[in-house]
Amino acid sequence: MTLSPQLYMADSFLEAFDKLPLTPRKKVREFLIKFRNDPTAASIHYEPIHDTRDERVRTVRIDLTYRAVVLHPEEAAGYVLVWVDHHDEAMDWARNKVFPVHPATGALQMLDLQRVEAANRRAAEAPPVKALAAYALFETFKDADLLRAGVPEMLLPSVRALHDEDELERLRPFLPAEAYEALFYIASLGCSIDEALLHAGALVEPEAATVDVAVALAHPDSRRRFHLIESTEELDEILDAPLAKWRIFLHPSQARLVERHFNGPARVLGGAGTGKTVVAMHRARHLARTVFTAPDDRILFTTFTRNLAANIRQNLENLCGAEMARIEVTNLHAWAVALLRRHGEPVTIVEEEARRQCWRNVMEQTGSAWDEAFVQHEWAAVVQAQGIEQRADYLRASRQGQGAPLNRSQRAELWAIFAAYRAELDRLGRMEWPDVIHRATRLLAERPVKLPYRAILVDESQDLDPAELRLLRVMVPAGANDLFFVGDAHQRIYGQPVVMAQCGIEIRGRAAKLRINYRTTEEIRCWATGVLDGAAIDDLDGGRDDLTGYHSILSGLPPTVRRFATLAAELAFVLDEIRVLGEATEFDRICIVARTHSQLRDELLPALRAAGIPYLLLEAETPDYIGSGVRLATMHRVKGLEFEHLFIVGMRAGVMPPAAAVTEADLLRERCLLHVAASRARETLTVTGWGEASPLLR
Repeated sequence: MTLSPQLYMADSFLEAFDKLPLTPRKKVREFLIKFRNDPTAASIHYEPIHDTRDERVRTVRIDLTYRAVVLHPEEAAGYVLVWVDHHDEAMDWARNKVFPVHPATGALQMLDLQRVEAANRRAAEAPPVKALAAYALFETFKDADLLRAGVPEMLLPSVRALHDEDELERLRPFLPAEAYEALFYIASLGCSIDEALLHAGALVEPEAATVDVAVALAHPDSRRRFHLIESTEELDEILDAPLAKWRIFLHPSQARLVERHFNGPARVLGGAGTGKTVVAMHRARHLARTVFTAPDDRILFTTFTRNLAANIRQNLENLCGAEMARIEVTNLHAWAVALLRRHGEPVTIVEEEARRQCWRNVMEQTGSAWDEAFVQHEWAAVVQAQGIEQRADYLRASRQGQGAPLNRSQRAELWAIFAAYRAELDRLGRMEWPDVIHRATRLLAERPVKLPYRAILVDESQDLDPAELRLLRVMVPAGANDLFFVGDAHQRIYGQPVVMAQCGIEIRGRAAKLRINYRTTEEIRCWATGVLDGAAIDDLDGGRDDLTGYHSILSGLPPTVRRFATLAAELAFVLDEIRVLGEATEFDRICIVARTHSQLRDELLPALRAAGIPYLLLEAETPDYIGSGVRLATMHRVKGLEFEHLFIVGMRAGVMPPAAAVTEADLLRERCLLHVAASRARETLTVTGWGEASPLLR
C-alpha cells in the first residue's frame, strides 16, 4: 500500500541507521512500523529542538536513549527522516541544520549553518593572494549563474573567494553535490554554466521557482538525497538489505538513463566507478515494473563472465521485488550453451591444454614456418571473430588493425593450417567458445525458436566480440527499449575494438556518458587513469573515447608504490600493512591482486598461511561475498568487484606484462588490465613488486 502522508528517507538517515548497534537498530525498525502507519499518532512524541535554526525540524522518540530527527513542513503533508542517534547527539546534529528550497533550481537542500558561517568567515579572513593568482576562480560569473549551478545563496561569499581548484576541493564538504559538480567542471574544463550543467547531468533550463517542499522533493537533485518510500514493503526491503546507497539514491544523470524511453538500442559509456552497472540494474527493474509488464515478458541481463553475472544477480535480488521473477541474469556463453543443448546440439568446450596440443599437432603436421603465436592470433582475431567458415571468405576478409598486411598466397597458406586445426577439434568432438556463439546465432536464424525476451541489458559490453553482438541482436525483437549496453573500452581486457553499427546495432542518437566516479578517491582515480595515458581508446562504435570531465567525488590518500630487492622483502611489507589494516577493519574488506594464478598459489597463499592471516581465494566459481578473510584474486577475477583496501603485488618485468605480450594490442590490453585492477580500490591502493620493475609503472 502507498503511504499517506508521504514518507521520505534522506541518505543521511540511512548512513546514521547503519552505524547503530544491533539492539537500537531493532528499536528503530519497530518505531518506523508505527511511524509509517500513522505519523500523527500521539505516541510518536514529537519534540521541538531548543534554538533550532529550522523551525520545521523535530525529534521523535525511539526509546529513552535514541531519537530520530524529522523534517515536517506542514504544507508538504509529508515527513522526511533525516537522522537517528543518541538523544543529545541527535539534538546537536539537528540544531544547526536547515532545509531550504533553492530559489533558482527548485531542489531541496540540506545545509549546516554553523559550517556555512565558518566557511564564509574563513573566506573573509583569508590573506591576499599572490600577484600571479590575483583573480577569483569564478569572477567572470554573475551571482545568477552560480545560483543556477545550485550554489546556496548563503555560500556565495565562500565561492566568490575561491582562487584555485584546491580551494574548491576544500569547500566541497560544505556544498550540495550538484553545486560542487557544476563548479568542478567550470574550474577544470573552463566551460560555461550551460556546459557544466550538461556535464553534471543537471537541468540546463531551471524548473520554475518554488517554495513548496512537496514539489521540491520531486526535483532530480532532491532525489539524489531524499527518497520517497512508496510502500510499506519497500521500507522493509531498504532496512533488510545491506547498506548500499546505490540501491536507493541515484544521480540525476543516472536516473534519467534508467527511466528514458529509447526508440532502439542505446549505449552508455563511463569510466570505472561511474555506476554503469547500477544504471543497468535499475533500468532492468524499471523495464520489468513499468514497461514490459505482461506475465510472459522477460528481461535478460547478461555480461561476459560467470562471476560478474553471479554478483549482478545477487544485487538485483536485493534491489527488486516480485518483478525479479521476470528478470533473468546469466553470462552470454552460458546462455548460448543452454540454448544449443535444449535443441539437441551437444556442446563440449575444448580445455586449454587440449587446445594447445591441437595447435602443436597442426603446426608439426603442416610443417609450417609461420610463428605459432601469430597463427593463433590470426585465428582468434580474424577467423573466429568474423565467424569465417569458408576459404573464400577468409581470402577477402578485413584484417584492419591486425598489423602487417597478408597477400592472397599467404592467406591461402594460413587457411590450410586453420582447416587442419578445425579438423583436430572435430576429431576430439570439441569446440571453442566462438563456435558456441556462431552455432547459437545460426540456430535462431534457421529454426522457429521463440524467445520470451522483450529487452536485453548488457554489462561490460566492451569485452564482447562482433559475433556475440550479432547474437544479442537476434535474441530480442527490434523495437523501443530493446537493447541497452553499458561499457568502457578503457576496461577492455578481452576481445578487441568493435563497431556496433557493423553488427546490426545502430545506436546513433541514443548514446550517453557518465563522468562522476563514486567508488574510488580522486587520488586513486588519477593513478589508475594515468596507466592509460596516451592510449587511443575507442567508443565501441568506431569513434574515439576520452576521459574528459571524468572525476571522483571522494578524496583520500595517494597510492603507495614500492619496489623491493627480493620477494621475501615484498611479502614482509605487504603482510605488515595488512596486519595494521586488520586492526581497524575486517579482513574481507582487503584484497590482494596478482597478475597470475601461480603468484597467488605459490607466493601469497603460503605467506598468509604462515602469518596466520585468514584468506579466501576468489576463483571462477567462488562468490566474493561469502566467507571471511583477506580476498586473493587475479586481475581478471577482480573485475566488477570493489574493496576498501587493495594491494596489487608482483609488478615485475616479465610478469606484468607477460613476456608473451609483444604486440601493441597485447600491451594495451595489459595496461587496461592494470587500470581495471587499480580502479577496484575505494580508499587505499598499494602497488608492490620486486626485482626489475614492470615497465607499466614507468
